[in-house]
Amino acid sequence: MATLVQINTPGMASTDPGYISSITIRSNAADNVLTPNASTGQVTLPGTDSNAAATKLCVDYSRFRIVTGF
Repeated sequence: MATLVQINTPGMASTDPGYISSITIRSNAADNVLTPNASTGQVTLPGTDSNAAATKLCVDYSRFRIVTGF
C-alpha cells in the first residue's frame, strides 16, 4: 500500500515562500527524490518500507501529515 504525505498546502504555488519543491526519501535501499503534486501538495512514498519513512517524517519530525497509508 502506498503512503501519501502532505508536504505543501493544497494549491500552493511553486513561487510561494516556503514551498517545498522536492524531498529525498531513503526507501528500498535507495534515495528517491519526490516532487509534490502541484494541486494537492502531496507525495506518494515509494517502496515496501514507506510506512517507516512516513513515521519518520510525520511522527518523529512532526513536520508533515499522513494522508493515506498504513
